[in-house]
Amino acid sequence: MKKIILFILIAFVIISCEDIIFPELVTNDPIIVVDAWINDKNEKQTIFLSTTQDYLDSSSVELITGANIIVEDDNGNTFEFIEETDGNYVWYPNSQDTIIGIVGTNYNLKIEYENKVIEASSTMNRTSTIDSINFVEGEFPDVGSYYAEFWSQENIGLGDAYWVKAWKNGELLASSKEIIACIDAGATSMGIEVDGGTFIPPIRRSITQFEKDDNDDFLSPFKFGDSLYVEIHSITLEAFYFLYMAKIQINRRGGFSELFSVSLANLPTNIVIANNTNIPILGFFCVSSVSGKGNILDEDELNRIEKAKRKW
Repeated sequence: MKKIILFILIAFVIISCEDIIFPELVTNDPIIVVDAWINDKNEKQTIFLSTTQDYLDSSSVELITGANIIVEDDNGNTFEFIEETDGNYVWYPNSQDTIIGIVGTNYNLKIEYENKVIEASSTMNRTSTIDSINFVEGEFPDVGSYYAEFWSQENIGLGDAYWVKAWKNGELLASSKEIIACIDAGATSMGIEVDGGTFIPPIRRSITQFEKDDNDDFLSPFKFGDSLYVEIHSITLEAFYFLYMAKIQINRRGGFSELFSVSLANLPTNIVIANNTNIPILGFFCVSSVSGKGNILDEDELNRIEKAKRKW
């Protein structure tokens, strides 16, 4: 009985000593973020400017207005990006002859904003041409499910890097899991050589994404009538590393395992504030050459699947 009373007294003391702490978190000055991924497609090109927020700040991102943005290539061509809406600066090609896009050309970005001169450079590298987009028959989650893959003969020669993007029924597969980037024909990290030939299965099949219904059951990735459009964007090795690190940080699971993980840090950047390099800046500038192709899971495609006996 004495032990029980003693235990209750100890528990009461512990509970009564509990204080609620409201730590004062350090607030940091906003950092400029430059989202400048442009390409040689004959369509509107956009550069997005914003600033960072504190970690627990749930308000909308602050957009940067009033900046002057120019991209210039080493052939003397100048492309002026005009502010269309807050934070969005755009350039429209006038014709096929005025697109941003000569493989092997260097491009220089210059942004002037609040007495800051922001600069970056990127080379447009060669891309890999997509030969076809094929739907195939599968057995998961059920017999009669359909998957997809793209076929492309990767360029011979080490050092190419690519960002694969896919649109299902016109909607970009844009979650962190769909950041599909590789070096050469399929290396997903530095130091691995997979050069030439077709892209390895994990890359060419990565455009197949499994979703679940309201009952948490898997659905067939594609069904009759679905369309799929795929692009391969050439990127620099520095851009590949940026995407690689972004995917790692976005997909961190948290929990006990984080005790043994590398601490979160700002992503690498190729952008500087030229007139004051001590001021931090975030984002990336990359100029890509793009190859694209699409397909529809229609009657003709079903006949091709059956004739070629396409199955995984």
